[in-house]
Amino acid sequence: MGDDSTESADRHRLTGAEAIARLMVAAGVAEVFAYPGTSELALCDAVAEHADQLRLVNGRGDTESAFMAAGASLLRPNRGAAILHGARGLTNAAGAVADARRNEAGTVFFVGLATTASAPFLPPHGEPDLLGGMSAFADWVWQAPAVPGDEAERQVAAAEFVASVRRAFAAAAGPPSRPALFGLPQDVAEQRWIPAALLESAAPQVPAQPRRASEQDETLTDAVGVLAKAQRPLFLVDDYALRFPGIHGALDRISRATGALVLQVRYRRGPMMFERLRNERVANFAGWLEPRSEAHRRLLESCDLLVTVEDRNIYERVVGKLPAGPKIALNTDPAKVHKNGYLGAADSLIVGDPAASLDRLLTALAEIGVTGRPLWCPLADALDEGPGPEPADPSVVAGRRMLTRTLAEALSGWERPVLVDDSQMFGGLLSDHYDEFPVKLRAFGGHGGFVGSGLSLATGLALGEPDARVLCTLGDQAFTNSFQGLVAAVEQRARVLFVVCNNGRSVSLTKQAKASFGAAPRDYLDNVAGFEYRALAEAIGVHAASVSVPIGAADQDRVRAGTDELAVLLGKAAQIDGPALVEVVVPSDPAVWRGIWITTGFERSGTTV
Repeated sequence: MGDDSTESADRHRLTGAEAIARLMVAAGVAEVFAYPGTSELALCDAVAEHADQLRLVNGRGDTESAFMAAGASLLRPNRGAAILHGARGLTNAAGAVADARRNEAGTVFFVGLATTASAPFLPPHGEPDLLGGMSAFADWVWQAPAVPGDEAERQVAAAEFVASVRRAFAAAAGPPSRPALFGLPQDVAEQRWIPAALLESAAPQVPAQPRRASEQDETLTDAVGVLAKAQRPLFLVDDYALRFPGIHGALDRISRATGALVLQVRYRRGPMMFERLRNERVANFAGWLEPRSEAHRRLLESCDLLVTVEDRNIYERVVGKLPAGPKIALNTDPAKVHKNGYLGAADSLIVGDPAASLDRLLTALAEIGVTGRPLWCPLADALDEGPGPEPADPSVVAGRRMLTRTLAEALSGWERPVLVDDSQMFGGLLSDHYDEFPVKLRAFGGHGGFVGSGLSLATGLALGEPDARVLCTLGDQAFTNSFQGLVAAVEQRARVLFVVCNNGRSVSLTKQAKASFGAAPRDYLDNVAGFEYRALAEAIGVHAASVSVPIGAADQDRVRAGTDELAVLLGKAAQIDGPALVEVVVPSDPAVWRGIWITTGFERSGTTV
């Protein structure tokens, strides 16, 4: 016979897995992606017990599960979470964890570990200090210790366990939003040891900003003084800023008040399609910064104050030489600004939500009478990016615009369109004509440079945000590296329209290799012979179609016929209740891709692309 008091206490205790499931609900998690092993079964069961609030999705792979959780959390941190197997599952998903960090997707990865009793013997699938080794890919890491045998110690440990789960979600929420790793030994997950009452206590607040309020106020005052004196201010925005609610209005108000010009960082190699500001929402916005444009170089040389907003990659290789004058940086991650090396001792760094910081600056400027200054340069001059160093034939440009416009028109009919891009040359083509896209579009590119992330990211986003309609643009190499994620998309009927650009080979690497090493044949960069994207998708139940768009053809009617057919196929695919795929076959001819992808960075002035 068991002790009655012990049995009564156990009825009011939760397993570690049950506590995590309840805390997931409290944190706003809606989708949990898992590829479980033995260590994770208890947590998967606990999540499944909350089926009315949490959907448990078998991601059919640890990497895919991690990407899907990140995708579900792109628009709202902690909308998705993942359960990964340790050690092989987490090591297999290492690229996805690192990619989620670089793309600032706020999600928690719960890693199932061997029991604390067997861990010292390094089980066959274990690794020493697994989470410590993975800590480079996450800003917050914690591993649950063994459950103490002493009751008093157990109470303390239970409180720390609950607090640590909450801290994981708070850390992932940011800002900046980034993944957190939570290690859960199997025995800690399965043992009933956590008083349910602990979950009723208040959750901790998100950690405060790293600077003291007095320091921030002093910095803000200095920045206001510099802004008030500036006659030719220029704001340079990185797309990370566009994740923050209210940023468009804040940028519009302060640029109108100060007469500032607004430009945005453009990425010209690797992934290139990212969300961009629009002149319709920020009146003084003049487009992408083009470092090789003579007009833009003059603008940079003429400005007397540069203000960077949520800088991650504003360094010479990406944006060229920055002006030598005063600077202000608004950022949630001070380390990213400091590593780029452009701030001097007299410059200001304002840490925190950039939209809120801009509004604080605006309020202070209004108090000293700085309102409604005219733009210091003609907007038409700023909009002139020039022909670029490698102008394409006008017929090619026209064909690329027709292709972009066809995709854009499909998106314009969607109420809440989101684009997830996992391509390089295709994304560069689309970004060239960003103004064709609807103003309401949200767009996410691959800052982590992981070729093969988009398919699972888009699937996770579609499941985590059912009110959104997701378009995923893929390069052919990205599809080849990620088609396993289609399995979960089919199983869960994720409403994602995948558009695969098939140009026959890795055109970007062919161009890079030719520029660096000469024009030798490189068959290893060709697509896999006989690997048919449409056929593979159809084989697992995806509605799929294919169309040729012969960009660069002498007969423009052929190009137009291709884009007309594409428009019809996109319309049909958008009606599918589940995933759909359209393969767009375009030429690999270098002339078709001329001007897209630079082969040298902007720190090497005078070079060609």
